[in-house]
Amino acid sequence: MDNSLIIIFLFSMVPAVESRYSIPVALATSGMHPVLVYLICTGLNLLVIPIVFVGLDSLAPFLVKRYEWARSFFSWALKRNYDKNLGYLGLALFVAVPLPATGAYTGTVIAYLLGMDRKKASLAIALGASSAALLTTLVSLGILSLSGLFL
Repeated sequence: MDNSLIIIFLFSMVPAVESRYSIPVALATSGMHPVLVYLICTGLNLLVIPIVFVGLDSLAPFLVKRYEWARSFFSWALKRNYDKNLGYLGLALFVAVPLPATGAYTGTVIAYLLGMDRKKASLAIALGASSAALLTTLVSLGILSLSGLFL
């Protein structure tokens, strides 16, 4: 396997890094076609959604049984209401912002804590993450093409 693919894989799967940084790194270093970079990074980023849901299914009960602060936090979080009509749109928009800590990991944790329907939340997170990745790809391509003018 090419080293650039390993780096892309690792960057895409790291919380807070995700496709927001893996795409610019891949475009600048791999020599791969931008569409392929977008598809690989986005696909890898979307893989975290079910992984985080399953991880939280295992971790949350453990924490709740073991720690009082976790019991209080999960009780508080699960009682929170969200607008059923705007909740999924808000989740998609939150994840679509290409900044650290607004990606698929955080979106999945938020959906879990709010008790959102997993299929709908996963779709909203996927839409947001794909949008953020597309924006990141376009901005990165613009910066790379501009940097070529000045070098």
